[in-house]
Amino acid sequence: MGVKVSVVIPVYNPGPYLETCLTSVLHQTLPPSEYEVLFIDDGSTDGSTQRLQTVVEQHPHIRLIHAARTGGPGRPRNIGIEAAKGEYVYFLDPDDRLTPRALERMYDMAVRNSADIVIGKVVGHGGRGVPSRLFRESKDSADLIKDNLFGLLTPHKLFRTAFLLRHRLRFPEGPVWLEDHRFVVEAFFLAKKISVLADEVCCHWVKQRGRAHYSARRFDPVKYYKALRAVLDVVDAYTIPGDDRDQLYAHWYHGKMLRLLGGQTFLNRFIRPRRYIQAREIRKLAKERFAPSVEQWLPVSMRVRARLLHAGAYADISRLARAERGLTVVPFLDRVDWDGNQLVVRVTGRLTYADGRPVRFQRNDGRLLWEPPVQLRTPLSDDAFDVTKVIEESRLDIYVRDRQDGGDFAIPTTSHLVPEGSGGLEQLVLQGTARIDVRSGKLGRPLDPGIWDLFVRMETCGWVVQRRLSRPTSVQIQAPQPKRVLGADGTFLVEPYWTALGKLSLRVSVEPPD
Repeated sequence: MGVKVSVVIPVYNPGPYLETCLTSVLHQTLPPSEYEVLFIDDGSTDGSTQRLQTVVEQHPHIRLIHAARTGGPGRPRNIGIEAAKGEYVYFLDPDDRLTPRALERMYDMAVRNSADIVIGKVVGHGGRGVPSRLFRESKDSADLIKDNLFGLLTPHKLFRTAFLLRHRLRFPEGPVWLEDHRFVVEAFFLAKKISVLADEVCCHWVKQRGRAHYSARRFDPVKYYKALRAVLDVVDAYTIPGDDRDQLYAHWYHGKMLRLLGGQTFLNRFIRPRRYIQAREIRKLAKERFAPSVEQWLPVSMRVRARLLHAGAYADISRLARAERGLTVVPFLDRVDWDGNQLVVRVTGRLTYADGRPVRFQRNDGRLLWEPPVQLRTPLSDDAFDVTKVIEESRLDIYVRDRQDGGDFAIPTTSHLVPEGSGGLEQLVLQGTARIDVRSGKLGRPLDPGIWDLFVRMETCGWVVQRRLSRPTSVQIQAPQPKRVLGADGTFLVEPYWTALGKLSLRVSVEPPD
């Protein structure tokens, strides 16, 4: 049988983090004869080349290819595409790691669905953010917009090699910004089928502090937004003006422009002149490429920020961003007990700012308008604050998270808005009820043995916030009794308990069948 998957890893001075990556690719459930690992050395000077040479001598399915220093991961990855023998290619960075079944599970899904791309569940560490919507459920055939595929544009995906070669898909080379966006966006548009594997963590995407990786360079707003223009050019090449293009544009407007005007780096680390240089570049691009029709796809707080940006009201943007920072959900555990073999969890969640003030809305001529947490000096029309249509889409979900690997999985939850407020002002309160069945809690698959922590996640008006679940009061409340649940492969012992800090967790163990 030929090689199923080629794992391509660009290497530049990864230091000790290389060992974790090495261990993960060497301990795959695919037999060594069915996959290969290509390390593309981009001129490392920290001894990594010698370490990899030793590994190559011990493992025939590992290859080391030397490349001249380019200052970016694009050229090494392109070399890997050309050299790959596998039916599929997976791109990994040297400080990331794969889970043992990752290649096997992703490849099986790719073959079963004849997919050009498979997006296996990614868990971010060290500040790497991964959108929860993307991995809410597995999809044999995912929709680019409805399933939020553009929420994760890193190359940590499985690509059919023939698909990449046929369309001559390559990464921009050298020390360029957003090289992964340009590659992945075009691949998304060209792919006939994209699958999402959400019921098992495949990759741990890690941000290591202090490592001299490719992106650890001083932010240059001029070069960065020039690169973003190139990404938007790709979108223009594959779409026509209209709602779909506007929705896609809103993704970058939100994530790479407006959000950065209120991010912690912008507010805390950038000295004032650098803040305004970045803000001016964002405003220039906004006026150049983003039509007013894009605003309807922005979350309400970003829509307000967009209006302030066009008005040049940078002081209002900063004041609003500071007030919004730390916005969270405050959950109250209403119920936790057993109903047969299911643990019933009912939670009421309130959306609040960091100082405890509730997020409030005002009724005005039949419309519901967000009331910003600060008084804006720049007058804006009411439609900038209007959430009337989107408020009913609010949802509250219960998630379980594996304490060992960080993978979280949504438990089927029914939720509804709870009216609360007076004097024309309303607060955002949601109540949700989830039923946790250990036999299917991992998106239809059994929960693995170990500790599972419970979270409540609220999605409303474009805000996505989450919090650990705690016991209702400071008074010691007895957790539900342990429960034995008969499953197909044995008996699950499920033990709900309060942690030392009063958080709700589950301890799951499996007793093999007699």
